[in-house]
Order: sequence, then structure tokens, then C-alpha cells
Amino acid sequence: MSQPGGHRRRPGTPGPPVRSIRPFKSSEQYLDAMKEDLAEWLQDLYGLNINAANFLQVLETGLVLCRHANAITEAALAFLAEAPALARRIPMPQAGVSCNGAAQPGTFQARDNVSNFIQWCRKEMGIQEVLMFETEDLVLRKNVKNVVLCLLELGRRAWRFGVAAPTLVQLEEEIDEELRQELALPLPQPGPDGSEPCEPLHMPSSVLYGQGI
Repeated sequence: MSQPGGHRRRPGTPGPPVRSIRPFKSSEQYLDAMKEDLAEWLQDLYGLNINAANFLQVLETGLVLCRHANAITEAALAFLAEAPALARRIPMPQAGVSCNGAAQPGTFQARDNVSNFIQWCRKEMGIQEVLMFETEDLVLRKNVKNVVLCLLELGRRAWRFGVAAPTLVQLEEEIDEELRQELALPLPQPGPDGSEPCEPLHMPSSVLYGQGI
């Protein structure tokens, strides 16, 4: 497994400054903006030639997805070694994902890679079904929205143990903190058994843009 070098941050340290985002006039523009944000994020992590236009083509073999899953797992295990007490309160992956590195677009091997990533998201990361996608949603472009939402949620969860997050996730965190300060809300507290606290006031991405998709 290879970790995205140079892009882990220590939990609790501020991330890079984020750019402002303006409302968009249509759901298509909104979806394109999210793809652009994710493409820039993956480009920064792995040095990929990826943008909003070729976003789905780059992902459809499952190679990048599996690489990212394995990098997240490696980061989680490193975080566990560095901060075991804190790590016990955060749901983290315990295993990576197998990948066929020779997969070509449109092949069964590519579908298997994507399927392995999807199962990893469910089993190891516990991503809710409402945010999940199926293999054909990516390969046949049946539900691009959920591909994007799944990757954003993965970015939120992996940020907890030091993996750089997409800009949208950083914006959500900033909004959460501003709301907490304005409303004088306490920080989330762990459960009586030391488990992870309830999710903070994550602002849905649709609210950030002022619309749904």
C-alpha cells in the first residue's frame, strides 16, 4: 500500500486555506464544480493528469480508487500507532483492498476493481448506503452524483486521521466551527464507552452551493 507522500497532516492542525465558492445556476454546474474539486484533490495527492472533463474516465478502471483506499488504510494504521487512545474513538479501516493493476477500461477486471473499492467503503469505512454507488454508476455513468458524494464522504472520514481533504470538506469544517461559535455549542464529546461522538454539524454540500442536485 502506498500512502500519498507529503499530504498527511497531523489531526488538529489547520489545513491549507480554501477558496470561496459561489452559488451555481444549475445542478449540472454544481456537479461539475464538485468533480473539479475532487479532481484537483486527487491530482494533488497522486500527481494524476485529472480534471473535471476526464474525471470519470480516470476513475473507471478502479486503479485510482483502490490506490486511494490503500493509502487511507495505511494512513489510518499510522495514526493508530501514533495516537492509539484517540484512534480507538474513530472508526478506521483495518484492511486495504485488492486491485488488478493491469485492468483496462470496460473490462471485467476494471469492474472488479471498482466493486472491491465499493465493498471496502461499506465494510471498512462504514459509509452510509444513501451515499454509496454501484459499479455501473461509474462504469456506465448511471449515477455520477453518488460517485461524487461517496468520494466526498470518504474525504471527510479520512481527514480525521490525517489524509488531506477536498476543498468542500474543508469548507464544511469551517462552517461547522463558525456555527458552533455563533450558537455557543460545545464540542462533540465521546460516548460513555469512549466511542466516537455523534457527527458534528456537517453542512451538506448542497447547502454550501445554495441548492440541491
